[in-house]
Amino acid sequence: MGPGGGAHASQDPVAQMNTFRSYVSMLADSGSKDENKLKAAQALSEDLEAIVASPQYPAFLEHAMKIFIKILSEGDPLFISEYNIQQLRKLILEMIHRLPSNEQLKVYLRQILSLMFRLLETDNEENVMVCLRIIIELHKTFRPQFSPEIQQFLQFVKNMYRDLPNHMSKIFERPAAIRVSDLSEVNVDALLKETFTITPIHTEKKLPDGTSITYNLIPRAVLSLKVLTELPIIVVLMFQLYKQQVYQDVADFIPLIMNTIILQPYPQHRDHESFNKEVFVDLIAAQIKTLSFLAYILKIYQDVVAQHSAKLVSGMLTLLALCPNEVAHLRKELLIATKHILALELRNRFVPHIDKLFDESLLFGRGWTAHETLRPLAYSTLADLVHHVRQQLDMGALTRAVHLFSKNIHDETLPTSIQTMSCKLLLNLVDCIRTRSDSTHEPGAGRDLLIRMLHVFVNKFKTIAQLQLPYLKNKQQGHSTAVSGSSSGATVQEDRKEDVKIAIIENESKDKETQRIGFPPNVTVNYSVSDCRALVKTLVCGVKTITWGCASCKSAVDSALTLSKSFHPKETLVFIRLVKWAMQALDIYTLNAPSSQQQASQKGQVPQTVRSKEEKEVLEHFAGVFIMMNPSTFREIFSTTIDYVVERIYHNMALQIVANSFLANSTTSPIFATILVEYLLGHMEEMGTSMDRSNLYLKLFKLVFGSVSLFAAENEQMLKPHLHQIVNRSMELAMSAKDPYNYFLLLRALFRSIGGGSHDLLYQEFPATAADPPARPQ
Repeated sequence: MGPGGGAHASQDPVAQMNTFRSYVSMLADSGSKDENKLKAAQALSEDLEAIVASPQYPAFLEHAMKIFIKILSEGDPLFISEYNIQQLRKLILEMIHRLPSNEQLKVYLRQILSLMFRLLETDNEENVMVCLRIIIELHKTFRPQFSPEIQQFLQFVKNMYRDLPNHMSKIFERPAAIRVSDLSEVNVDALLKETFTITPIHTEKKLPDGTSITYNLIPRAVLSLKVLTELPIIVVLMFQLYKQQVYQDVADFIPLIMNTIILQPYPQHRDHESFNKEVFVDLIAAQIKTLSFLAYILKIYQDVVAQHSAKLVSGMLTLLALCPNEVAHLRKELLIATKHILALELRNRFVPHIDKLFDESLLFGRGWTAHETLRPLAYSTLADLVHHVRQQLDMGALTRAVHLFSKNIHDETLPTSIQTMSCKLLLNLVDCIRTRSDSTHEPGAGRDLLIRMLHVFVNKFKTIAQLQLPYLKNKQQGHSTAVSGSSSGATVQEDRKEDVKIAIIENESKDKETQRIGFPPNVTVNYSVSDCRALVKTLVCGVKTITWGCASCKSAVDSALTLSKSFHPKETLVFIRLVKWAMQALDIYTLNAPSSQQQASQKGQVPQTVRSKEEKEVLEHFAGVFIMMNPSTFREIFSTTIDYVVERIYHNMALQIVANSFLANSTTSPIFATILVEYLLGHMEEMGTSMDRSNLYLKLFKLVFGSVSLFAAENEQMLKPHLHQIVNRSMELAMSAKDPYNYFLLLRALFRSIGGGSHDLLYQEFPATAADPPARPQ
């Protein structure tokens, strides 16, 4: 039975193996036709798995390996893809690669590797690509001892890198169509000297269907960019296995690497109609693989690399600029290598060029796939760089960084983690902006930039309150529909009035970079409670940092504001919006509450206590934003928003911590207590009804009374003008109220807090009042 006749048709395993052995013998028979040899190899390849599984495999392997090695080592390399013997050689190499790397193969390890290393320098691109895979597999599996051949291999790689610049004048020229009467007319050796990619040769010979016969000329491996692309990973493997022996060889690679990554087509090549785009992509791939190799060895050879840092920076920027949009996988690998390189001190060499990196088309190109998949990697890479070199950036670079990462915070197509990362980066820039603001020639530039940053954070709170939070609440309740529109905390009409007011202010300040951003109703689908909670926490901490920075920056409007840490009216309006939207967004902590608190939630009430240590810390941070302000600014904000603040505390009692913090601070306590007590006096009638709010008002009254005990000197004077109204109004309303009990509790709380001990304020105002408060009804 001849090749292709199906040796597996016989049920006798021994007969099958004898047939396979005969196929192998045919490969070495000089009398057999090339066509039959190829068919025999194809039959072997088809049944190779069955051969390996046979008990006779060791004997077969011994017979086959001698012939395989003989054919590959004694036969001349061929460079016409259609030649039967070329296809035979390639098929033999592929079968060697498919053989299991076990003890049977280990016997031939040295012979195979020696042959593979030799073929690199003589064979064609297609065959050598298989050789490289064999070299990798055998070294990974068997970890052979170091040999002179490895040194020769490294020298071969160096030579390829060294010769590459010499080919740049011709490498991108698409060869003119080769048309001959017969293939025998072609001087293959001459063509190979200038062939860098597979090149068709058209002949006048016809196939039976009338089409011309075309042959493909395969480039020599030593001129192949595809081969060059695969070499760095093998050098890495050699470095891992034989670090001591190859240490200097790898160091010698570094100048060659630098010369390689800066290569690019001449402008006349790129603009020419015959520009070979396929070869260009091969070059970019080889350069990026080379850069990845450099990133791998960078820590060990930092001093050597530093000597060539100018070329490194130039090469990386050029690769980012030239990497074609359609090869997103290459740009991803380029960004990964860039991220590793920028993690070391060499990143300082990029500071003079950082403006280029703020160009998003340079970072991830203009291709759709790259835009959709690579932005998180690109932005995190850039954020790491900006974070580490921020002290070296001028105000212009800081401004561009704020603009870019502010935009990312509102880009709902980015993962929440990237939005949070962008927030954190902006916070790290606050102190740098404040410092640069003092030295810049534009007074107030730093403060204006920080106020813009504050706008971004406030608008993000608004997005969370209006979009993400309603979605997450619905999701927790088992609804899958996305939610868009305002939350219940404020009416649409109020939102519109407020937005018009803010828009006018922003136009007056000529804030050209502030943009209106639309949010499609389905963007919240990627949000989880934990992601959103982490974002809210970052935003709260961020607002506190920005507020500190703003208060320390010079103002272009009024220099007195800086000294007093006050804010201009238009700046104060931003903080009023902050109160509104942040106190809604902080409801994120009401989701996924512990089971012990779920009953209250099911009744429509938010649990009365803080749910976690993190929530308490975040609320205290939020209060800290306002505590650091000038008292006049603090008064302006909360005298304007007190109705809303109490409303939010009613819906989320944990927000009471914010009020507690204000009342427990010596500076803000008398101001907030005055604002709060005036609000409560206006709502005393509601305490006599059965409304749930009556309990909240009583609790807030108690907080005010407690602040008098805490800061007697300051807060006694605050409360004194209101004592008569509190006592008299409580008595009056208790006589007519449907439910007078809360008024008695209010008076008792008043007497207990400030009616005895060192606090004799009540006895000064009401000398005839009995010392004992009204008795609690039974």
